[in-house]
Amino acid sequence: MSILSRMAPRVSMTGRQSSTARLSAVKRHLSTSPVAMADGKTSPTDSVLYEADGAARIYKLNRPKALNALDMDMVQSLAKEVNTWRNSDQCKLVIGRGDERAFCAGGDVKSLVEGRPTQGAAPALKFFQEEFEMNWEMGRLGKPYVAIIDGFTMGGGAGISLPANIRIATKKTVFAMPETKIGYSPDVGGNYYIAQLDGQIGAWLAITGQETWGRACYELGIATHYVAPEVLPDIVRQLGALEDPTAEQVSALVASYHVPEEAGLEPSSKASREGPSPVRGAIRKFLDEAFGKNSIQEIYAAVKKGESDSSLPKEVQEWAAVQRKHMDERSPTGMAVALENFRLTQKAKRLNTTLENDIRMATGFAGTDRPTEDFSIGVTHLLVDKAKGRANWNPSSLEDKFCEPASIKANFFDPKAKHLQETPKLTFRPEPETQEGHDHTWGQFRRYGLPSESAVREWVQGENPQAGAFKVNEEELIQRMLESTGDAAGPRAKEFAARIKQVVAEHCKTDKDGYLDWKQ
Repeated sequence: MSILSRMAPRVSMTGRQSSTARLSAVKRHLSTSPVAMADGKTSPTDSVLYEADGAARIYKLNRPKALNALDMDMVQSLAKEVNTWRNSDQCKLVIGRGDERAFCAGGDVKSLVEGRPTQGAAPALKFFQEEFEMNWEMGRLGKPYVAIIDGFTMGGGAGISLPANIRIATKKTVFAMPETKIGYSPDVGGNYYIAQLDGQIGAWLAITGQETWGRACYELGIATHYVAPEVLPDIVRQLGALEDPTAEQVSALVASYHVPEEAGLEPSSKASREGPSPVRGAIRKFLDEAFGKNSIQEIYAAVKKGESDSSLPKEVQEWAAVQRKHMDERSPTGMAVALENFRLTQKAKRLNTTLENDIRMATGFAGTDRPTEDFSIGVTHLLVDKAKGRANWNPSSLEDKFCEPASIKANFFDPKAKHLQETPKLTFRPEPETQEGHDHTWGQFRRYGLPSESAVREWVQGENPQAGAFKVNEEELIQRMLESTGDAAGPRAKEFAARIKQVVAEHCKTDKDGYLDWKQ
């Protein structure tokens, strides 16, 4: 069999800085300038700061006291700049960043709830409409986009970072879609991206609102790269030196700063952020079985059974107990809606459809004739009163008929429902390429990170355009996948190879000649 010859373009780095980058430093210095806002002014007190560095355009979220939570001014500002960058020949690369504590901890839902008694539902629905339209534009930049998710990255922060080709995590990263904690469900198009994670990991994240810490964000595929936080300024400077970068070149540059896995660390958690993800092996198998159930009631039953199932390893029972505790604290309505919306995304595989479902769902939670007050209850409990323990959800149990699948569909996703007629219409710029089939970006979310299970399957089954017509053995598979990602000689090669071997061991069988077949 011939060896695959097509290799992704790479940036050759020596001492983490090429001579080309050094020679262009003066030019970059001269071309670096703040970018004027729509009113022609720029100020260090603006909630979003903009900078041009050579061919790169950088936005910096600048609301540190609120952990860079998005308000309407920020949403409108970002939407305007993103539209400009997409249509500008001068912009070749977009970089998004926050501060040392947070990239973006979500949307400013507190102000939306507090304003409802006097302003009604209109301001909240207008916010969701403009935010979701901006999320679409982020996903249609049409040029390399780097999101530095250093620190808290949650909710609305996921909506503006997950569309990025390159998502850089550090040991300080804390990622979550925590909406079920506040009586709501994941929105901002986030389901489109987490549905491209392996197995049922996305469903687990959406339902439980579980935090993912540090290195685990990289291992699960939420981030494509993992570096030390101290090198981020240098990475940004290096990126600014690239005159006409491809996503492959950007990925290779960032990968040159990779922090390899350190042996002997406890699994990833708040106390062990550099440790490996606990979602592997027996835990991962249990997660897929439990969160792959058809209804939220069945999922809860499977999780509850798992914590006392003596046939399961102790680590799985303990993990199940933690998940059951999380689910006991979350909004039953929020979890039921989260599952239904996630399944709709898995079926559609389209970003615009996901966002349309999100805006209809948001109207169900925040509209004038909303069928539930859980959004107000949760935000008031957690963000206004800062209370501990479980909120007074209504209904309080997953066994309530309101949480049954048919009821959830009727109350949150039926376009003919009377109370959903005030759902704002989203305007997508640019327009979707087609209304049929899956989105052309579907399957690309993991492209520059650790290989996904679906990527390995495509290579084994010959579905990848570069795979060729012949079956491969494990050694050939590893070589070809590494060459296709540009990591064959890079610092991530060992981890990539180990990841591919892991997937092969779990999902492939070997024929008598040593060639691989995917288990059906």
